[in-house]
This record gives sequence, structure tokens and C-alpha cells, in this order.
Amino acid sequence: MRGAFVANQLMRLADLISDQGELLLQDAGIEFPARAVSYILLIGEQREISTADIAKLLRQPHQVATQRVELLITSAIVERIADPQDGRRKILRLTPSGIEQFGRLQACLEKAARAFAGLFEEIECDMPAITRRATEALEQRSVLERVRAL
Repeated sequence: MRGAFVANQLMRLADLISDQGELLLQDAGIEFPARAVSYILLIGEQREISTADIAKLLRQPHQVATQRVELLITSAIVERIADPQDGRRKILRLTPSGIEQFGRLQACLEKAARAFAGLFEEIECDMPAITRRATEALEQRSVLERVRAL
């Protein structure tokens, strides 16, 4: 029955990491929530990107991406402008405040990466590799298919 609780345990771990990530961001003077980190990274690294492109890259529903982007726009960290190549398309870019926050985020994430490397060594598990492998395996062959094969 150990496997029956895997999803619950993974959700609890994800929530714990997210909650502790919020504290880490606050300590670093970062003014946006942990759930928006991947958005800031994409916008900061790409310089200009659309909400639809973010949703596709993060494999999230467009509605979720739109909600997160609106939060960042309201916080004056991101701005939406018309695409000079295509007037119908809107692109996102960091505001001056967003650029400053992006720099803080990069420094914070460098330290967090070292802390997570220590954690993974402590628990003797390359968690990112394991979660990627599990996701890929379940995408190729679902739990239902695995049960039916028994």
C-alpha cells in the first residue's frame, strides 16, 4: 500500500518546498511569490516573451499563466507591450523594478542550488533526475496501463 500515498507525499513535499521558498525569497528582498519564480526567470532570460509562450514552455494552462502574469503586472515587475513585429500580439518584459528583482532572484537561486545540492547529497537522491524519470515513465505508460498489465 506504500504506493497509494505517493501523490499525497509528493504534494506535501512540493508544498513544503514552496512554503520554505517563500521565506527564502522574502529574506532576499524579493517581492513576488515563489509560484512566479519560473515566470520571472523566463521573462528575464528571454527579455521579451508572450504569455502563451510561457504557458507552452511551462506546460501550464493558458489561464494559469495569465493569472500569474497579471499578478506580476499589478506588482509593477512586468509590463505588457505591443509586439513591434505583430500588433495583435502582446509581449512581456521586466520593468526597471523587475530587472532589479531578477538580479536578486538569480543571486538567491545560486545559493538555493547549493543548498539543494547539499540536501540531495544528504538524502542520497538526485531528486530532480528521479522526478523527471518518473514523469517520463508515467507519460509513456500510465498507472492504469501498469495495473492492467498485472
